[in-house]
Amino acid sequence: MKGASHTLSADDVALSRRRRVTVILWTIVLVATLSGFIALFGLLLSDQRHQDWAQAEVAANNLGVSVKREIMQTFHGADQALMSVREMLRVDPDFQFDPQKRRAFLGGSGSDVGIGEIYVLDAKGNLTLSSETGSRLRTNFANEAFFFTHERSKQDLLFTAKMVSISPLKEAAVILSRRLTDAKGKFSGVAVFSLRLSAFLPLFSSLELGEKGAISLYGTDGTLLLRAPEIQGAIGTNYVTTQMFWKLATAEEPFVTPSAIDGVERLYSVAKAQSLPLIIAVGLSVEEIYAGWLRLASITAISFAALAGCVVFLSIMLAREFRYRRRSEMRYRRLAHVDELTGLFNRRRFDTCLEDAFFDARETATPLSVVMVDVDRFKMFNDFYGHQKGDDCLRLIAQTIRQRLERTTDIVARYGGEEIAIILPVTDAATADRIAEDVRLAIENLRIGHARSSFGYVTASFGVATYEPHSNEPPNGMEELVACADEALYGAKRSGRNRVISHDVVKNGIPALPPADEAERLACVEKVLSALTPSAKQSLDHISQMASQALGMSLAVVTVVDAEEQRFVGRFGIEIESTSRDLAICSHALGSSETMVVLDAARDVRFSGNELVKGDRGLRFYAGAPLKEPQSGVTIGTLCVVDTVPHSGFTREQHTLLAGFAAMALEQIQICLRQNQAPPRQRAAVG
Repeated sequence: MKGASHTLSADDVALSRRRRVTVILWTIVLVATLSGFIALFGLLLSDQRHQDWAQAEVAANNLGVSVKREIMQTFHGADQALMSVREMLRVDPDFQFDPQKRRAFLGGSGSDVGIGEIYVLDAKGNLTLSSETGSRLRTNFANEAFFFTHERSKQDLLFTAKMVSISPLKEAAVILSRRLTDAKGKFSGVAVFSLRLSAFLPLFSSLELGEKGAISLYGTDGTLLLRAPEIQGAIGTNYVTTQMFWKLATAEEPFVTPSAIDGVERLYSVAKAQSLPLIIAVGLSVEEIYAGWLRLASITAISFAALAGCVVFLSIMLAREFRYRRRSEMRYRRLAHVDELTGLFNRRRFDTCLEDAFFDARETATPLSVVMVDVDRFKMFNDFYGHQKGDDCLRLIAQTIRQRLERTTDIVARYGGEEIAIILPVTDAATADRIAEDVRLAIENLRIGHARSSFGYVTASFGVATYEPHSNEPPNGMEELVACADEALYGAKRSGRNRVISHDVVKNGIPALPPADEAERLACVEKVLSALTPSAKQSLDHISQMASQALGMSLAVVTVVDAEEQRFVGRFGIEIESTSRDLAICSHALGSSETMVVLDAARDVRFSGNELVKGDRGLRFYAGAPLKEPQSGVTIGTLCVVDTVPHSGFTREQHTLLAGFAAMALEQIQICLRQNQAPPRQRAAVG
């Protein structure tokens, strides 16, 4: 977890990894099993689909063949009837059709007209004999193709018309004819059989094709002659321009296409009646072909889904049980290592992690940094706002610290109270300082109100220490590393709070933070330094001597602190005129209106590493009263007394006495400022 404090231990990680592997393996097995079943069912359903389609093709072909056979048998019967009539005319030239003979040749009874009509024409094409019961309007057929074909041909062949004609009863019919000859073998006429196609309607209607199946009889010119089931207005329509008819006319295998008649997609099987001008099309609905398969697929899918659902449900329940047990176990593990308030690691876990991190740092020869964090004036915050607000504040700060850390290896722990510790493996001192400063700014930017803080909001101080495996400088041990970070934290709090101090800075002395009014203060200092005259400096030297003697100190100085240096504008017991501002103890007094007292600088974390404090003749005691310029209110420096030996205390009378000498020094400086601001003539008169 990024920047988190809940980093798992090695045992936790190993246990979590084993469980993760178990879950992955179980998931793989479950997915593989379900995938296998899906593949098996898919294969079976695909095979069943192919079988259903193959069976439909066979059924359509068989129906087409059966219908073709019935039609051909009917045509053969019609031819036999023609030959029988021809023989009877040879035997009996006066042969006539009576009802009994009509039924014998044409079938039918009562109102049933039979399968067609028989006509006999003489050598000139005139109608001489008819099986029709009514009268005909047309009596000559000499211009018909079948007539002049027989007239010109001497062969005794059955002639079948290439086109379907319309009978006198307005029905589609196919014309069959045979040649008649006299006793000498000369052409004497034609016997004609007009076969009504509607005679096949009972056959078509008797076929079981399903609710959306259809059987059709087309002429070779594309005209729909017969269809079952019938559709009003379709019979007699020509479909020669449709894609469906061209497929019917050229098909050698079953094919699928939408019907040009009703738009239903069907599997068509085509049968062509040899020399007859007819095309038989048997169409089975694709939807109905797959209806049984779809029912089977639906039942199979539902059954499999139910089975898979049960397996997945049981797996989920089992996984939930395992997850619950895992969470319980992990919770119990965390309770032993996690601070309940902040969610950070506790002190025990910090010690364990630091031990591991320090061991790794020594083994890999990499730096290790520890950052100690303390919330500034947190007791005052608790006393003013209450402990509930204090808890909320700590939780928010802990969350902010976790969010600012970028690596999963970084450890954050609550060290105690309002103090938080951070372990930064493989992090040098400069990087640790940068990380600490980033976290400090993040806490500052929270702007949690704090009425008892000089900043007005909650801040935190940071102490940083780094273990460098290739250095002989401290810290060299784990405990020493924490102690150095804690010492740096103490230095940050002693030197103004809300800052980051590293142990390297402590070793050289902690520089003071510039006061909030630094820009205005430096402008005032520049005026003071330009206004001081030699005589004024002599007066300040005299004031310093009086302060040193009155307070029993070895030396005393009047200081003015600019941006780079601490200047001694009045001094007693010291020869130098200035020191670096970073080394100046007086720079720590610029931000306060009270006298600053350091009883033993060597024991004060702010100054113990200061070059002015080290050694037998180093500064040990310090007391400095601020010089506050009355007009601007800024502190330009101090009047301080210093001793080379530590003191046990600084009495109230001594405080008062030092403040009085500081007032005298400030008055002398004010005189110089007023003289410097006066007109030139007035300054000459005063001079």
